[in-house]
Amino acid sequence: MRVGIIGGGFGLKVQTPIIQAHPDLEVVAVSTMTRHVIPEEMSSWECTPIHYTAWKDMLEYEDLELLFVSTLPVYHFEMVKYAICKGIHVVCEKPFTMNSNESAELLRLTEQYNAKVVVDFEWRFHPLRQKVQKLVRNREIGRLLHFEYHISSAQYQRLRSTAIGWMGKRQCFGGMLGALGTHMIDCLLWIGGRGEIEKLNGLIHTHVPEGASEVRDAEDAFLIHGRMRDSFTFSIQLLSGIHHSFGSQLRLFGSAGTIQLTDDRVLCLGKENGLLEELHLPKSDPIPALLSMEARAYYPALYPFVEKVYQYVAEDRLDPDLPTVKDGHENQKLIDRILNPSGEGKCL
Repeated sequence: MRVGIIGGGFGLKVQTPIIQAHPDLEVVAVSTMTRHVIPEEMSSWECTPIHYTAWKDMLEYEDLELLFVSTLPVYHFEMVKYAICKGIHVVCEKPFTMNSNESAELLRLTEQYNAKVVVDFEWRFHPLRQKVQKLVRNREIGRLLHFEYHISSAQYQRLRSTAIGWMGKRQCFGGMLGALGTHMIDCLLWIGGRGEIEKLNGLIHTHVPEGASEVRDAEDAFLIHGRMRDSFTFSIQLLSGIHHSFGSQLRLFGSAGTIQLTDDRVLCLGKENGLLEELHLPKSDPIPALLSMEARAYYPALYPFVEKVYQYVAEDRLDPDLPTVKDGHENQKLIDRILNPSGEGKCL
């Protein structure tokens, strides 16, 4: 299957080599800004991808079957819409769009044109998260009472000393709500059974509004809590403008026990009043040695995600965990409620 990628950062450095590792996928073209170059290791591939600096040229001149959109969020809507109208299937990075009006339009277009759209919530396919979802679905902890997902990342000094560019600008959908909050919200909707949120309170905040001669208005922290319609509560929190990190903690409290996943590395299960005990999964296939350290970190989740995308596009087999355009739209609606709780006007 012929694949094109738009994006010189994550798309070129992480997605491209992992996609290329799939036996039935071939990255034939990439589109990046002028300052990006094709990594040297790609020159050893049997077919070196053609490098475009204009993404529309790539979509016009290349016979693509699948497109990965991994550029700035402000461009997602235009690029995905253009691909859909040409009948090209798409995997789009998150945040999916700038607001839910755009995501609703893309959802409508997928129903009109013969194009499938998937949103890159690849962490659903991390082996430990798959196990968490199965434990909840099989009611190993009984009825879900509370979902808690908290992340702290020590970025204060970096934010003070290093320019972050568009990531510090709210009008570009910079900030941590788009970067990581979308994943955390997707985790809630996915593990929680895609139920409807009945009550929601959200706060975004910038603890480090200035650094490296930049003035920033995009959030480096957010706090979200509420209640699902089927009565379980939730709490989602991220702090990055701080000096010390305590990592990632996903906890699910149920009527018959508790699940805890720490840093996507250690999974523990406790029944009722018993101790939390670590669960060990069978060893997975080894990570290809030629991948960079950055790509290796994503491989356990991204490679099985890519496999499910291939099955969906090539064989019309939709895995129930694969996040489609509908999931992207639901995620975007929730982001809108956090950024624009009054519901008046545009969220950004």
